[in-house]
Amino acid sequence: MSSLLDSLLKLAQEDIYPFHMPGHKRNMPGHRLETAYELDITEIEDFDNLHSPKGVIKGAQEKAAALWGAKESFFLVNGSTGGILAAISAAFPKGSEIIIARNCHKAAYHGMLLRDIRAHYLYPELIEEGFLYGSVLPEQVEELYDKYPESKGVFLTSPNYDGVISPIREISQIVHRHGGIFIVDEAHGAHFGLSEEFPESAVIQGADIVIQSLHKTLPSFTQTGLLHLCSSRVQKERIQNYLGIYQTSSPSYLFMSTMEQCIEMVEREKEVLFSQLSQNIDEFLNVTKDLVHLQILNKRFAREKGMYQFDKSKLIISTYGTNISGKKLSDRLLSQYHLQMEMACEHYALALTSVCDRREGFQRLAKALLEIDKELQGGFQEHLAKGLEVFQPKEENIAFSISQTEEAKKERIPFRQCENKVSGEFLYLYPPGVPFVVPGEYITKEIIEQIGHYKEQGLSVQGCKDETITYLEVLS
Repeated sequence: MSSLLDSLLKLAQEDIYPFHMPGHKRNMPGHRLETAYELDITEIEDFDNLHSPKGVIKGAQEKAAALWGAKESFFLVNGSTGGILAAISAAFPKGSEIIIARNCHKAAYHGMLLRDIRAHYLYPELIEEGFLYGSVLPEQVEELYDKYPESKGVFLTSPNYDGVISPIREISQIVHRHGGIFIVDEAHGAHFGLSEEFPESAVIQGADIVIQSLHKTLPSFTQTGLLHLCSSRVQKERIQNYLGIYQTSSPSYLFMSTMEQCIEMVEREKEVLFSQLSQNIDEFLNVTKDLVHLQILNKRFAREKGMYQFDKSKLIISTYGTNISGKKLSDRLLSQYHLQMEMACEHYALALTSVCDRREGFQRLAKALLEIDKELQGGFQEHLAKGLEVFQPKEENIAFSISQTEEAKKERIPFRQCENKVSGEFLYLYPPGVPFVVPGEYITKEIIEQIGHYKEQGLSVQGCKDETITYLEVLS
């Protein structure tokens, strides 16, 4: 069977006239994206259908399942967001309770809203410096099951945005012993399980559903991902049904062809690709080991701080204890050295790496950091361990479920006057999109101070209707 890309390229050379969507009719001569337009089609004969695959798409999904070791794999063209919504909807009954890590992506909260699910939160511990989340521990899961035995399952993010991994195998055993379903958001770990140089995937560690973003760490278009069904605890038909609800009925064949090509490339060249990436990272860590003020957080650091495991492909450049913030470091790397970081916040900048990075990129980053480090000095402002407590509200701070809050009457008031009010909207830094305020929770004095601090630092606070963050929506 020819690949989807082969079929698209063949179609582009044929004289079949397209009296069908899309409106550009594969006819954009002279356009800078002319080739892409030539390959952009809708569901036509011989090109299969994502929502009822029987041919080339079915074959590509089967290759993905074989590569990662899943029972079934499904293409995601709405990113991991669509996969998370489908997984929560398929796995958990409407109106049920679940155990969920508080540092999950906003899509998981939206899934709970849509299914009227009540959350019992797991709070990953903060490492000593107070600006990174650690691992979720098995004993935390067991403790919440003892407290909330009616919970229908567990939802975790592993690795998290910063590359911190939780002990999935041990947690899966606890979840299944309690009769629950275990979903893992592995959006930032699509490269897991493909090489001994990097950690195992949750797919083979007992999770029932695993969601991955191919585009985050592998060579595939933005907005592409995979949902892996790994057990029979969730019916395949339910997954397919909700994927049909949350994903577009007009999936991009360009997206699907890049997923197919990504899977085939990794399958064919994974040993060389991941070996080279690992060598580049190790060389970078060796070159930067003598940094005086900046620090590259690595596996040794993770072990010292009690993290279960750490993905070394995430380069966390800590500015903690210096006279520069992570945001200012990131800005300087871009303006002076033309190096664009993935994300920056108060105390670190994050550089994501993948098999498509070049050695030259690592060398440029190392050289820039060494130069900047020579100019820095200690004595940066007090760290935010206290401020980060707002990410971990106590159970008693939760007044209503997200879905209950959705229908409640609301009003907007200045955010400085919101103390002890119940929030009617989300607040999160983006990236990574992890809420520090969830609808239905009391807004504390610490949260108000944190919002003011984020605004002063120029960090991107999103989620609320007032983009200036001058007013917040609260329950009236």
